[in-house]
Amino acid sequence: MEQARRNKMFFNKKITFFNLEVSTREEVLKKMADKLYEAQLVEPTFYKGILDREEVFPTGLSVVPYGIAIPHTDADKVKVPQIAFASLKTPVKFKQMGNQDSDVEVSLVFMLALKKAEDQINMLQKLMDVFQNETMLIGFTQCKTQEDFEVLLNQVGLA
Repeated sequence: MEQARRNKMFFNKKITFFNLEVSTREEVLKKMADKLYEAQLVEPTFYKGILDREEVFPTGLSVVPYGIAIPHTDADKVKVPQIAFASLKTPVKFKQMGNQDSDVEVSLVFMLALKKAEDQINMLQKLMDVFQNETMLIGFTQCKTQEDFEVLLNQVGLA
């Protein structure tokens, strides 16, 4: 029960973008990081931390039917734990997790701004379960409203 309450807390500020129009990885990361910063959830260094980490440890995942990215950075750049979400109108290239020589066409981005290592591990495990469910991934790409998004979060146990 405690974990379920914490999951809900990570999405409570509603940092979401649906059908976002961007043309680069940096652009989507900037929009999401800026929104987290404007909500006073992260430090000014958060965006740079995300970019720096992506260079060393890329977060693009090639799953069926959409590429996904789960950018995150160090806890010291986070004030209040939160997860931002974006579905992209047109996929953008991220480097593949575990293989920087390959690109992934990403359509969904879950940006983690978490303070505790255990929360990050638990959330990554939960998201990996979601990423293996093709029906759920299609649902996330089809979300047009916050209400649609929250219904899906409830279905997958993230809210």
